[in-house]
Amino acid sequence: MSKQEPPQHPRVGNIGAMTMIEDRYYVQNLTEQVFLVRERVSTDGEPGSNDRIVRSFDVRHDAYMYVGSLNEKQRKLDENYGHWAQRAT
Repeated sequence: MSKQEPPQHPRVGNIGAMTMIEDRYYVQNLTEQVFLVRERVSTDGEPGSNDRIVRSFDVRHDAYMYVGSLNEKQRKLDENYGHWAQRAT
């Protein structure tokens, strides 16, 4: 049984004429043993060097689980308060 990992790039959806990024947080593999959870600061969909480091992990699976929970919490905040109005962290 193969284990599927969440995508590293954001899911993008169209809302009217505006493109919205659904995943604000993502995992960056720094080394084979260091995985950074970062918060995307740009709305263009691309990771950037200015993205805030939220937390680091030494286990890949843990980093992806954390990112999944942050993005889920962020979606709920966006629904209640507007897109990018509040942070999940």
